[in-house]
Amino acid sequence: MGRDKALLPHPSGGVWLTALVDQLLPLGYPVQVLSRHREHAEVLGLRPGCSVLLEPPPWNGPLQALAKVLPPLPGEALLVLPVDMPRLRTAVFHQLIAAWNRAPEHAAVAHDGQRLQPLLAVIPSTSPFRSCLDQQLQRGELRWMDWLTRVPYRSVPLPAEALLNANCSADLSALEG
Repeated sequence: MGRDKALLPHPSGGVWLTALVDQLLPLGYPVQVLSRHREHAEVLGLRPGCSVLLEPPPWNGPLQALAKVLPPLPGEALLVLPVDMPRLRTAVFHQLIAAWNRAPEHAAVAHDGQRLQPLLAVIPSTSPFRSCLDQQLQRGELRWMDWLTRVPYRSVPLPAEALLNANCSADLSALEG
């Protein structure tokens, strides 16, 4: 797409990043945004309940980013999501979290009815999640799906229209239509 999707205007107001954070805040959990862009911290300003962690280089993709924010202590979990799913709503997060609560020894990974959406997930910090993540990164393997095949997860069916992953101009047109 060639531009920072987080700063694209969102149909409901603001930009994609602020619209997504606004859907997360009602959950009542701390929201931490990991980004390499200082502009994201500026856009989020002093939003209560939200902090921005600037990711230092090297920027080697989402799996390395997960390693920076996945809690080191067992017994915690992290809801992860990409900024390029601008139709996500609080209700969808509730569904995903509820599914994880039913089987907290597994990651809960979104499924749109046709395919997994692995970057929208609840990931526990217990074993083997953290250890598999660290081992894979130590081997220089950066593919999220490779890691996911090494850990227990359950696919969680969620509304496909909410999981539109906007990666090209046609996806942007679908958002407007």
